Amino acid sequence: MDKPNIFKYATKELSQDAFIFWLLDHANPKYMHVNQDLKNCALSLISEFFKLENKEMPEKFENFSLSKQYKNIDILLKINEFSIIIEDKTGTKAHGDQLTRYKNIIASEVGEENVLAIFFKTHDQSNYKKEINDGFKIFSRNKLIAVLDNFEDVSSDIFNDFKDYIKSIENEVNAFAVKEKWNNKNWIGFFKYLQQDLKRGDWGYVSNPNGGFMGYWWAFQRNEFCLQYLQIQQDDLVLKINSNKAENDKKFRDICYKHYLNKAKQEGLSFEKPARFGKGETMTILTTKYLVKNKETGLVNIDQTIARLREYTQFIEKHALTADEFLG
Repeated sequence: MDKPNIFKYATKELSQDAFIFWLLDHANPKYMHVNQDLKNCALSLISEFFKLENKEMPEKFENFSLSKQYKNIDILLKINEFSIIIEDKTGTKAHGDQLTRYKNIIASEVGEENVLAIFFKTHDQSNYKKEINDGFKIFSRNKLIAVLDNFEDVSSDIFNDFKDYIKSIENEVNAFAVKEKWNNKNWIGFFKYLQQDLKRGDWGYVSNPNGGFMGYWWAFQRNEFCLQYLQIQQDDLVLKINSNKAENDKKFRDICYKHYLNKAKQEGLSFEKPARFGKGETMTILTTKYLVKNKETGLVNIDQTIARLREYTQFIEKHALTADEFLG
């Protein structure tokens, strides 16, 4: 049944912090008789944290405490000798050295072997290289849904609203295959699918004076003078270059444009000159439409679209200009 959901209005990280804190507190021994379902769900969630760190969760909680914003850490859960750092994010990423700093602070208090560091992310990001390098384990939306789905008919509007809200995000991200017009979440779903297929590339929102777009960039061809790569700008696929020196911008742009346009014609690819080249360090050289749509339904044919993108990937890899060709 469709009904108002508090978490559709309270979308900030602080609201999510509050829910996680509230749910985890049901594992506190002093609340063991308040709500059995919520207690078991909290224990299941904590168990998943321990599994991520390849540690065994204590069978009995002798000591249990929860703290908010201790040393700026979103949530700090202490169980017996263990301290669990939970850095909670919705649509933002970790920044600077905050994760390393948090882990070092707690390790200095309880010993590194007793620290569990969890990056709790309910929305999506292109990769988690930084978080993993900083020593954190990723607890994704899929993992959270897997925990919550084990608990049906829970007597709690707060729990059920949050569960419905998180699942609505997942459903919207995955709806790209059944929607004619895509919003940002649908683009994220498509980019995640594409990323799994190509096994490379990154994606994100690109802001610009015209309002910005959801983009995906990959197939980087590097030499000492110029970077050449492909970028999806929602409905458009573009071939871009990045010259290392401003004085080379126009020269390299002209070299790349003539080279790639000629090769595209030879191979029957639909690359064409953009409406304008523009100026700057990063420039669009060629552009094309790439989405393959069903004429009757207007839906994107995902498999055919990805097959087309593979063709363009092979094209730039095959014809990438070398450093010597920029000197000619």
